[in-house]
Amino acid sequence: MVPVPAVAMVVGVSRIEMLFKHSRSLKEKRKIIRSLIGKISHRFNVSIAEIDYHDLRQRGAIAVAHVGRTQADVKKLLGKVRDFSESACEGEIVSARETIYCP
Repeated sequence: MVPVPAVAMVVGVSRIEMLFKHSRSLKEKRKIIRSLIGKISHRFNVSIAEIDYHDLRQRGAIAVAHVGRTQADVKKLLGKVRDFSESACEGEIVSARETIYCP
C-alpha cells in the first residue's frame, strides 16, 4: 500500500456586521444584503450566507468561508473580501472578525 501524503488544509471564516442607517424595512435591508452576497460570491471563490439580525431592519451580518492550502492565502482572500465589502456595501461595516482553523 502506498502512503498518502498529508494535505495541508486551512479553513478561514469571516463574520462581517453591517449597519444600514437609511433602511426603512426588512425587505429593503434583505435586498441590500442579497445584492452584496451576490457580488461577493460572483467575484470570489467563497461560501457566503446571511447569519444574524434577521429581525432588525438596520443591522445585518454575513459569514464568509474559504478553504485553502496555506494560512497566508486564506487570510489574504478574506482580507480582500472584507475590503470589497466596505466599498460595495450600501451600509456601514461596523465589525469584521476572522477566524482561522488548521485541522
